[in-house]
Amino acid sequence: MWIEILRKEVEAKSPKIVAAEIGYSRTTVDLVLKGTYTGSLDKVKERVMAIYGHNGNVICDVLGVISPSRCADNWDRAKRIGNRASNPDTLRLYNTCLRCSVRK
Repeated sequence: MWIEILRKEVEAKSPKIVAAEIGYSRTTVDLVLKGTYTGSLDKVKERVMAIYGHNGNVICDVLGVISPSRCADNWDRAKRIGNRASNPDTLRLYNTCLRCSVRK
């Protein structure tokens, strides 16, 4: 089931975009879809279901229901900026992003 979700997202977007959204390399996405990935599929499955398992959306503790690309963008920014954000709402979001179970 989760492989079909991954395949559908790749067909709708592209392997590069989906890889960025789930936080894996494009190579990993390609190998998983071909059935030749030698690593553990459990973590990939968990990430795919966390990112796309809610009708293609992510449930964010701060923002609510958001798109996978917005989640990935916020998480990338949180890693770069972290506690240096000056806006209290942004700081709360970034602190939550850094501890988020979706991205671990």
